[in-house]
Amino acid sequence: MYKFTASEFDKFVHNMRNPLNSITLNAELGKVLIDGQASTEQIKQVFSKILQQCKDCDEMLGEIRRKNKENS
Repeated sequence: MYKFTASEFDKFVHNMRNPLNSITLNAELGKVLIDGQASTEQIKQVFSKILQQCKDCDEMLGEIRRKNKENS
């Protein structure tokens, strides 16, 4: 199993927090828009951003998995 250096691990955690923070903020914005009866288009844009950030997280995790397999 691949072992992260301290700096690699810190970078990974930082990189995962960015999209997670964006997901959280956009989910909160989505709630506000729905409560405020925003247009369907505005709400779709918020959820599109959330979906893209989820894909970004998935890609980062896939990179870690590949790196682990290469080094095992």
